[in-house]
Amino acid sequence: MKIKYPTVFFLSFLFFSQVVKAQNLLNIRIDLSVQNVAISEILKEIEQQGDFFFAYNPDNINETRKVSLSAQDIKVGDILKELFQNQATFRQVENHIIISEVSKSHEKNAFQISGRIADNADAPLDSVIVYDPENEQLVISRMDGSFSFDLNTNVENIGLFISRPYYSDTIIYVGSGRQEINLRLYKRELSSFAMVPKKAAEVELKLKERTFENLSLVQRFVPPEAIYASRLNTEKIIPVQFSFLPKLGTNSFVKGLRVNNASFNVLAGYSKGLNGAEFGGIANIIQKEARGVQAAGIANIVLGDVHGVQFSGVYTNDFSDVYGFQMSGVHNTLHGDIRGGQISGVSNIALKNVNGTQVGGVLNAAKGNVVGAQVGGVLNMNDGETSGAQISGVANFSKGSVRGAQVAGVYNETSEINGMQLSGLANLNESETKGVQITAILNKTKVLHGLQFGLVNIADTVSSGFQIGLINIVKHGTYSFELSHNEIFPVELNFKTGNARLHSIINVAAGNEKLGFGYGLGSNFSLGKKFAFSSDIISTSVKKYRKHTFLGSKISTRFALNYELLKHFKLTSGISGNYFIPRKFQAGTTKELLLLDNNSPIEQSIQNGKNTFWFGWFFGVQLSNVL
Repeated sequence: MKIKYPTVFFLSFLFFSQVVKAQNLLNIRIDLSVQNVAISEILKEIEQQGDFFFAYNPDNINETRKVSLSAQDIKVGDILKELFQNQATFRQVENHIIISEVSKSHEKNAFQISGRIADNADAPLDSVIVYDPENEQLVISRMDGSFSFDLNTNVENIGLFISRPYYSDTIIYVGSGRQEINLRLYKRELSSFAMVPKKAAEVELKLKERTFENLSLVQRFVPPEAIYASRLNTEKIIPVQFSFLPKLGTNSFVKGLRVNNASFNVLAGYSKGLNGAEFGGIANIIQKEARGVQAAGIANIVLGDVHGVQFSGVYTNDFSDVYGFQMSGVHNTLHGDIRGGQISGVSNIALKNVNGTQVGGVLNAAKGNVVGAQVGGVLNMNDGETSGAQISGVANFSKGSVRGAQVAGVYNETSEINGMQLSGLANLNESETKGVQITAILNKTKVLHGLQFGLVNIADTVSSGFQIGLINIVKHGTYSFELSHNEIFPVELNFKTGNARLHSIINVAAGNEKLGFGYGLGSNFSLGKKFAFSSDIISTSVKKYRKHTFLGSKISTRFALNYELLKHFKLTSGISGNYFIPRKFQAGTTKELLLLDNNSPIEQSIQNGKNTFWFGWFFGVQLSNVL
């Protein structure tokens, strides 16, 4: 390293790859008990306990002065104030605490510091951060390695922090006055630990940072210097900040190092963090964490976590976790988890877990688990599990299991349901249904533990539960075709589908100038290898043959004994209790409807216009489970 001015003192700290600590180093608590020990030794002891480094100019600090101190569970900042008797200031930059002397002069001196930065082969290095934490000045080296910035300060010794990825961080001290500095940075030596692949969280953070920096609003409004500045692990709390644009305001571009308690941005604002409230005419952009309230006319963009509420006219884009609410007129995007809610007029996207509520007029999508509710005017989508409710005007999709309810105007689909699916047209479940599927047209599941209620119900297996519908199909259940003869209809056909506990019956009957069409439910009980008992209840609509005149409704309860004569072939016979409700005909029309068999209970009921009950009989054959 070459320095042209002899008054410049150089101090460099080289260290291997460190994990950057997000905590405030001055707030770390330590235990210290020394008797008549030099300050330099005390600083080393604090470094070891806190796992960080001190940087200072030995010419300005009496390292040999001996001190006696005893303190338990004390903050590093407090012990430093006592050591230096309030005659120094302390600033954190990355994994360093920079100690600077308190200026004794009130007269400021204007001057310029410039220079060139190269690597150990003297090749120029661009994108190097040169930061003066005491005066809060920051510049970035150019393509030719040059840098310069103007200072107006009364500090006699200025500490400059120099940082570039993959190179060792360096701190130098320069005196006040115009000067030019040539510096060389050295690549960090890789230890054996450096060969360990990066953790998934670190890779994910890098991808988030890259995506954040490539956003059009960020590129349009945020200077590159501010993006670079925000990468430094140092910050300063600002009570109130005003800006027109990120580079035109009270913070200039060093707002990449500022955390604002209150921020007012006429058009757009950018800062390292927020701990209070921020209002922007177009956009609010936060590099790290936001705590409090953000309100913007168009967009809120936050790379770090959000603790609070965000309001925007168009969209909100958060790259980490949200503990609170996102509210926008059009769209919310969340790359992390959310504990709270997303509310928008059009769509909500959560790329991880939702613990709360997503409310959108058109679309809600969650890539992880949802604990709470998705409420959408058109569509809800979830790749993980849902514990709560999916409510949509059109459709709900969940690739994971749903523990709660899926309610949609048209369609529900999930891999597993433990609760209820309710829709206007169809409910589809790829695995188990533990609960209820209710729809107008189609219910489908693999294993049913509960109830299916719809026009068509389909299940591979009914482990426990029932299907109630016009057509009930159980792949691993039972089905049969029954052809029988009884006292009313010479020919009666019953198609039975379902399982042993409950099967549905489609009924067709004909004969004696009558036709019958009906629906019923039944159950089978095994009495051994060959015999079985069955009970059915069937409601049949009776019409007059050819003219198709409705005559009335017959309700039959049947009890049968079935005998398996051959495999898939059974004989059946039993008794029935029948109740007929005749149609009320107008006067003078009854005689025209009299049938040939005047002794039939149905014809007698039609003639006298009264409901009638009788016991009947039937016998026939069954063909079961052929396929």
